[in-house]
Amino acid sequence: MLRLRVRVERVDGERAVEVLAIANSGFVSPEPEVLLPMHTAERLALSEVAEPEAARKALGDGSEALLLRYRDAARVYVVEEDRVEGPVQAHVLVSPKASYPLLNDKLLGRLRIVLIDFAEGVWCFRDELGRKERRSW
Repeated sequence: MLRLRVRVERVDGERAVEVLAIANSGFVSPEPEVLLPMHTAERLALSEVAEPEAARKALGDGSEALLLRYRDAARVYVVEEDRVEGPVQAHVLVSPKASYPLLNDKLLGRLRIVLIDFAEGVWCFRDELGRKERRSW
């Protein structure tokens, strides 16, 4: 499993959280999205910058989850000791059942993340491919 340290910042820059998020290439969407647990989203007070709307997402077992979506409400950064990549503007999905933040495929691509070994959590930034390997948190 690949865990990345990310900073999720409201679009107005007034609030931010730094969390470990799971890179989930199976979480697909045509636009960058980050899924946050309810307690993390509450710290950001997203309703101050965007109106929530209902969103449905298909789950791996074929069922659907009903979530809240805050369109274009956040900027997401990957934070490493030697580098920060981003920001990428993203929609925020909020789930009362989520335990961890999840980064979708489109957001991972825009953050320039390349997964090298899923089982070992080895990755790099696109411009480091073949030159540097990073490890999951």
